[in-house]
This record gives sequence, structure tokens and C-alpha cells, in this order.
Amino acid sequence: MPYPPPTPAMRAAAERGRWLHALFERLPGVEPAHRRDAADRWLVQRGAADAGVRQDVVAQALRVIEAPDFADLFSPDALAEAPIAAVVGEAVIAGTVDRLCVGPERIQLVDFKTGRVAPLGVDDVPVAHVRQMAAYAAALAVIFPDRAIEAGLLYTSAPRLIILPPALLAAHKPGFAPTQENLPRSPVERDATTP
Repeated sequence: MPYPPPTPAMRAAAERGRWLHALFERLPGVEPAHRRDAADRWLVQRGAADAGVRQDVVAQALRVIEAPDFADLFSPDALAEAPIAAVVGEAVIAGTVDRLCVGPERIQLVDFKTGRVAPLGVDDVPVAHVRQMAAYAAALAVIFPDRAIEAGLLYTSAPRLIILPPALLAAHKPGFAPTQENLPRSPVERDATTP
């Protein structure tokens, strides 16, 4: 069922989502004591005139970036906009991950989603998003075969981080999901045999 045309509130939420996406990329490299001011200046430059809205957006961004559970993903050592590519079965997986943290025992990756509707939990995540992350996780498992892969989606309109269970990712692994033939191919995968 298609979504209804966006209301002004929905458009405002989408704009906030885009701002949050950008702040999640920019703020981790800024000294924690300077993040609030840097974020506020950036939002002013992007046309966010309302001080109350800016304060709320900055608070949301910092609440995620500075949460202890996400410390590795938003540390200066984590990679932003990290390109990945690998051959998984007969598919070439290539794409760009919003945040990637390569540790000695585990790989963490998160992709940001700026849509106007944020799923409440893992059961509500769109299949296309699950398939995208399953493809990335499968590619990273080829690149780092001895490490655990943890994948999540950060819906910036909430903001809400949803961790995708390994079993769900495995069920949607490129070329192996039982319903694979019934679903459209992900834009991040193609046959390895195709030039």
C-alpha cells in the first residue's frame, strides 16, 4: 500500500532526518566539548532558523553518538562512508556503508535511513533494507572471515537504531534466501559472471 502524500509535518521530519544523517557523519570527528556548538553552526548554515528545532536536533544527534552502546561506531577510529566490495557466491556485492567499525573480533556496520517512517522494531524493517544489510554483511564476512559481523539500521527520523539478528541476515544472504527468486535484485549485487 503506497504512503499518502507527505504532510508539512512529514516533510519537516524528513528534513530533520537529513540533518541528523549529516550530523552523524560530521560530529564523531569533533572534540566532544565542541560538538554542540559545531552542530548548531552547521544547522544555521543549512537554513535551520528556529533555535528550538536546532537544539532538539543537536540533542538527538548527541544522544545517539555519545551513547555507550554505540561508542565504537561513532568513535574517531570508525570509518564513515566506507566503500566495500566482495564476491559472495556468484554475486559481486559493492556499496558504501555509512559507519563501519573494524575491530579485532567483530565488525560493526550501520546504515542510516532518512525516510519519514521509522520502523518500531526489527519485524517492521522493510525487506529491501534487510536485504541491503544482508548483502553488506555477507561481503564483510568474505573480507573478514574470522570475525563476527553485527549490522544495524539507524532510522534518523526517530532516531532509532535497530540491530538485525544474524539469523535474519542469513535468511536474506544474496543467492541463498528461499524467496530470492521472487524478490527484485538489490542494486548492490550483480552476477560475478556479468562483465
